[in-house]
Amino acid sequence: MNSTDMNVNCESSLSDKEQPETKSVSGSHQTASSSSLAQSSTGSLKFTQKLLLPNDDSWSSIREPLRASGHLNKLPIASRSVRSSPSANGRQLKRSKGDLTSDQDRKPEVAVISKSYDSINLTGSSSKERIKQHQRNPPRAYINEGFDSKELILDPQAVRSHDVDNAESESFVEDMVVIERPIYTQNDFDQGFDAGQRPKHTALSWMKGKVKKCECSAACVRKTVSHHLPFLSIMKEYNIKKDFLPDIIAGLTVGIMHIPQGMAYGLLSTLQPVYGLYVSFFPVILYFFLGTSKHISLGTFAVISLMVGSAVDKGLKDNNIVLKTWNQTVDNGGGNITFEIVDNSDEVETAKLMLAMSVTFIAGVIQILLGIFRLGFLTVYLSDPLISGFTTGAACHVFTSQIKHIFGIHTNRHSGVFKLIYTYIDIFTNLPHTKPVTLIASIVCMFILVIIKEYINANPKIKPKLFMPIPVELIVVVLGTIISYFAQLQEKYSVQNVGDIPIGLPVPNLNAFNYISDVIADSIAVAIVSFAISVSMSKIFAKKHNYAIDSNQELLAYGSCNIVSSFFSAFVSAASLSRSLIQEDVGGRTQVTGLVSSTLLLIVLLVVGPYFKTLPNCVLAAIILVALKGMFKQFADLIALWKISLFDFATWLVTFCATVFLDVDLGLLVGVVFALLTVIMKSQRPYSCLLGQVPGTDIYRDISVYKVAKEIPNIKIFRFDSAIFFANSEFFKNSLYKLTVDPYQLKKMQRKLDKRKKNEKQLLNLTIDSIGSADIPIPDSDRTDTLTSPPVIQNSEAKPPQFVSQVPTLTDIHYIIIDCSTMSYVDSMGVKVLQQVISEFRAFNITVYLAQCKSSVREMFVKTNFYKTESKNYLFVTIHDAVVSAQLHQWAVTGESLANTGISNTAGSSHEIDLDITIGEATSRAENVNDFNKSNGVRGIPQQDITSNPVIENTHI
Repeated sequence: MNSTDMNVNCESSLSDKEQPETKSVSGSHQTASSSSLAQSSTGSLKFTQKLLLPNDDSWSSIREPLRASGHLNKLPIASRSVRSSPSANGRQLKRSKGDLTSDQDRKPEVAVISKSYDSINLTGSSSKERIKQHQRNPPRAYINEGFDSKELILDPQAVRSHDVDNAESESFVEDMVVIERPIYTQNDFDQGFDAGQRPKHTALSWMKGKVKKCECSAACVRKTVSHHLPFLSIMKEYNIKKDFLPDIIAGLTVGIMHIPQGMAYGLLSTLQPVYGLYVSFFPVILYFFLGTSKHISLGTFAVISLMVGSAVDKGLKDNNIVLKTWNQTVDNGGGNITFEIVDNSDEVETAKLMLAMSVTFIAGVIQILLGIFRLGFLTVYLSDPLISGFTTGAACHVFTSQIKHIFGIHTNRHSGVFKLIYTYIDIFTNLPHTKPVTLIASIVCMFILVIIKEYINANPKIKPKLFMPIPVELIVVVLGTIISYFAQLQEKYSVQNVGDIPIGLPVPNLNAFNYISDVIADSIAVAIVSFAISVSMSKIFAKKHNYAIDSNQELLAYGSCNIVSSFFSAFVSAASLSRSLIQEDVGGRTQVTGLVSSTLLLIVLLVVGPYFKTLPNCVLAAIILVALKGMFKQFADLIALWKISLFDFATWLVTFCATVFLDVDLGLLVGVVFALLTVIMKSQRPYSCLLGQVPGTDIYRDISVYKVAKEIPNIKIFRFDSAIFFANSEFFKNSLYKLTVDPYQLKKMQRKLDKRKKNEKQLLNLTIDSIGSADIPIPDSDRTDTLTSPPVIQNSEAKPPQFVSQVPTLTDIHYIIIDCSTMSYVDSMGVKVLQQVISEFRAFNITVYLAQCKSSVREMFVKTNFYKTESKNYLFVTIHDAVVSAQLHQWAVTGESLANTGISNTAGSSHEIDLDITIGEATSRAENVNDFNKSNGVRGIPQQDITSNPVIENTHI
């Protein structure tokens, strides 16, 4: 639909008598230093939006009164909307609460056009609804000239004539935000509005701030103690009536789960099952005092147990400690039975335990150091795809390590690269030696576990009826122990049992320091993974229950738990997803659940432990395999990641493959390195595009995304969606040249033109010499005009002689505007590249402007002496400032009217200057470009000598 533009020009809407004194306006702030910038006098440049009316006969009732009153195409529009009814005489506007309170504070150049719908707000309504409101409440327009208002009664018949059924295609006069201000270069803006320096945060200032906060007072001591012992504040708010019973129930439930899982994961770490029970006891008690999460269940975790077992195997190999195994066949009267005998000598078991304790101690120290130096943020580099791929790959190792217990076969323990492949070779080689009773017992246990966990505990119909989830793991352990004892499965069928479990608590052992140097690398990986998994779960529950956790305090808590428990024959602990979910699901509210579960574990260690002597290993293996189901479900993440992000998909896949085929610790390292590489790749080759103007606005968008956005003639607006630094500076330059114009190609064209010009001159001289030798006279005037005087191009149709330099016609791009709003910083290499491209474009009369530079970028310009070679006037506050300035300077140089350059369509801007003036007329009225700009009110235009340009009328250069 065609529209009539109603451009705003405040001074022109008032007569000379009525024009009040102009005041400075800049948003809601006005300072003495800004008055010079915002001066609104005849000849100054302002941005003003357009009010569009449909070119439709039915809207003549609105258009004609405005035209009759002399306001059409001149109508001032307010910087704020007013939705208020007129007074009885229809001459004054009531002020809304947001308006200024005194006439003295009102800015005279701000006028109001508003609609009254009897206080009915139509903003956001559909077009049909707005038409109906128009029909019920005829619109009225109010023109506010200074402080006096005029009421224009609009004919409601014009509104009724619209077809309501086709109303969605109609346009309506809307309340609009209008801005009037000069064109601002960044330098003018900073000087006019007293720009200061950004606050600088350095290590010294941080330390000074901490020192200032230090004070020796009782309140400070209480605050420090409460911060590092979170249980004090938690217990202070503890409600015994509401919290104690749920914590007791949750603690007993989780404690029951700790027993089978602790023994199973103890076996997974290559140690005796009892050491898993120690991990379920000591760290849980310590976390009650130091932890900030109310819902995680600390203790054994499959992936961590596997990593500790891998470190133990490497330590044994490095210290030349060989774990011997052999088979022995005996005759029990009914047939031959083969036993697998493992060397469980004190030397081997002690070495394995010391290695595990060393890993735990070093991991704890690392976590403590990370907490002290406030490095909890490092876990952000362990992205969700990385953690998912890593834990899934580790689950494959866990699954593989338990197959031998499921089939009752013997396999050699391998470590290092491709150990999974070697392990499967051993498994398939020994499959003929499978023990049928062990395999049957494993299948039965897994069947019971799956049925109860999936179809009873997780059934939404049955689950609400259960007082607590059925402790199926404990049931399987108890049944397996009883059946093995009475059926004598080890003696008759060679089923491997857990063995002796000592009564009581272990004595503190300080011999862990003997193997510290052998496990440092593995300990770093274990420390990071255990912290990442635990703090991730903590954040999930904290967000769900609306409380905060402190990542650095969590590091201190995990590190303290590991260091202390390492002296009591325990290995590294972490939060278990399954136990934590059950603890939260059955109603656990605070860390008191940990104390309850530890009490139950203490009873097992002091009294019940020896009764599990006959528990088959295959039962524990079945529990582990069923628990891995959740981790294997993470394969589904690949499908989602493929649809979301190729980089995340690749991170998951690379981490998984590296973990499976290399090793657990190497897989984590490869995953982290690859994830960082993806970040580098994204920043090294970011997205870049050209921007176009959305017609009638000062909004600029990607022309490949917004088809309505149009490029402005002779101007290219380039956006680079990243900071410019050493890794992507070359890519920035190449992208800029590719999307705008390539100076290297222009140089090639220039050389060709120069060569052509030289050849034509030689040919012309040769022709003249030939004519002279033939005694054919040539008029002097013609020769002079041809050889010495440059031609004067009278209009755009005139063609210059081919031997004249054609550099200006190599490209029709005269200005390139770089949108710097997405550049968070620029390093020294980035500044050099900017200087290089500006210099190369300048050689071909192409001016480069920088728009919306952040303060960090401008500070780098100062540090690198950028302004010694480039003018500060090349930096603009917004893209629109740069565009309007470029178009005005184009007009000043070429003499082309603003209408031809497209400036009259730039966001409805109204520029109070003569649109038909040419450069010849301008230079005759101004001695230099500064006087010319000043006389025409042009602000923010870089100073260039226009008097030296040739006289070219109505022609682009």
